[in-house]
Amino acid sequence: MHCGSLPEDSPLRRLHRRMTVCAIVIAWWLWPSMALTQDLTIPGQRALTDVEEIELVYAGSQPSPKIIVRGRQTANSFILSSHRPSEDRLDLATQAEIEQPIGSCQTTRVGLVPPLHLQIAHQGTAPCGVTWSLQKADQHLDALSFQTLRLRGATSQPLTIEFVDGLAGHSQAHAVVERLTGPFALEIPLASLARHIDLRHLRQIRLLTETDADVVVEELAFLEPASAPHSTPATGFWYWDYRSAIRDPDAMLATCRKQHCRRILLQLPDMRETDQTWEAYAQLFAVTKSADIELFALDGAPDMIDHATPLIEKLDRILALTGNRRLPGVQLDIEPYLLDGFPEDDTIFDRYLDTITRVKTALQGRATLSVVIPFWFASTIHRQRPLAFSVMDRVDEVAVMSYRTEVDELIAISDDILRYGALARVPVWLAIETTALLPERHVVLKREPRAALADGVLDPTRRTLSLEPPGQGKVPGKDHALWFRIHHRTTIRPERISFSGRTEHEVQHTITDVFARIHHSSFSGLVIHDLPGYLALTR
Repeated sequence: MHCGSLPEDSPLRRLHRRMTVCAIVIAWWLWPSMALTQDLTIPGQRALTDVEEIELVYAGSQPSPKIIVRGRQTANSFILSSHRPSEDRLDLATQAEIEQPIGSCQTTRVGLVPPLHLQIAHQGTAPCGVTWSLQKADQHLDALSFQTLRLRGATSQPLTIEFVDGLAGHSQAHAVVERLTGPFALEIPLASLARHIDLRHLRQIRLLTETDADVVVEELAFLEPASAPHSTPATGFWYWDYRSAIRDPDAMLATCRKQHCRRILLQLPDMRETDQTWEAYAQLFAVTKSADIELFALDGAPDMIDHATPLIEKLDRILALTGNRRLPGVQLDIEPYLLDGFPEDDTIFDRYLDTITRVKTALQGRATLSVVIPFWFASTIHRQRPLAFSVMDRVDEVAVMSYRTEVDELIAISDDILRYGALARVPVWLAIETTALLPERHVVLKREPRAALADGVLDPTRRTLSLEPPGQGKVPGKDHALWFRIHHRTTIRPERISFSGRTEHEVQHTITDVFARIHHSSFSGLVIHDLPGYLALTR
């Protein structure tokens, strides 16, 4: 129902807001008593005997939650914080402390003033050398903002220099920087190094040799790039209704022009659509190009990681219809974490990355490949590598679901991806949400051996979770049952994530603020989810 818009600061609008807040609060307080009478079925195939944590996600007033089960969790690699230098040049040799020699060798430091002069006496057959720590006050070094490693000095014998990261709960990764011989004066791009280790968590440097060596290090420093020029950021819109776009492309373009939009990301038609629909969609590329607007073909679904063939058939069809022309781009929005096996099934992300590679190969360079990722992929470690960075290594650009209404928070959650994009020269679009969202209530239960404190029991054989108050006469361990206790509840408020219900002026002010404050060379602009949601904002 459309009731018209209210003046921004009218008493009636303030009353409406207060009533909405009160309704949400009342629903939240009533909800636990209802939820604790539920019997829930756990989806999926994984065995449940080793479950340590269960998360229930209730959207709005829905009585049935999405259920996520987890085994014993490894330590969060980002609990150990990193020191991020503010200077544009960081001298590593002068501030580092030499540690114990590596392997069977003796190391002597000649003199206490720069340059660093080391004499390495090799013993045995294995490589040996020295290490020095890059940690500061128990914090690792965050070097992701630097662009180059500068090396100057000399070595009497071949010398290998490598970096080691220190992600907590994960195997340490090593990356060989260079094998040096004789006098050396090098500036090494850090982009290739960043494909092997996490530059946000550098722990130490190692110098290794296979024989006696006399080493002088005159300079060993990280350098930030000079102010890197970058293109003026733009705005774009996601648009899912391809039938409306085909039926009235002028209306779509008029809206885009009015909002100074430079890109539209439009859902690909279903393969069962008629030839006429597909031909009309293909014609939109020429129509948008004449309006100086990029059209990206958009598609994606979680199950595509196992069924990529229909997606590739779609791409083959649109490429055939456009002839020899190069398309502006194709964007994938797959969201594999919505699958039932997440997060326990490690192969989900393997299949996800493989699908991206398959699509990249199928495009054969005829379109820019863009992939939508959530901001938290930057802190998700998969195969000893941040997942966001693994995606960025495979694609031409990314769009980050940085859905926040506060600019400070939006910038903070996107910063690592923007920094990696600047280093790897991968364009990064950020995103804001304008569609209406339901409040989400998250309930996390953890294993509890004491029956009197339990809030529910899991039957791993029947795959049922019974939420009930303690004292129901059941015994932990009987019939392999497992007891769980509510550890915490949280509510995700829609107004923190979406601009729905706010004014167009507020969104435009946020866009202007973001454009003024982000100076990374990778930043390409903001894409808005979505066109109908934006048009529904009050004027």
